[in-house]
Amino acid sequence: MSGSGPGFRVYYHRVPTEGGGYTMDHSASVFLLDAAGRFAGTIDNQESQAVALEKLRGLLASR
Repeated sequence: MSGSGPGFRVYYHRVPTEGGGYTMDHSASVFLLDAAGRFAGTIDNQESQAVALEKLRGLLASR
C-alpha cells in the first residue's frame, strides 16, 4: 500500500518486514494552516528550532 493524502501531498508506504509484519514510511512534516484553514506552509522535521519558531511567528503575525 502506498499513496498520498488528499490535497496535502502526504506520502506513505507500507514496508513489509520479516515474519509478516510491516513498518510505515511516511511524510514527517507539520502542516501550518492559517486562521481560515488554508495551507500556510510546513515545518520539516529536519529544520532547526529557530527556523520553526520563525515560521510560527510569521503565521501568528499574519492573523
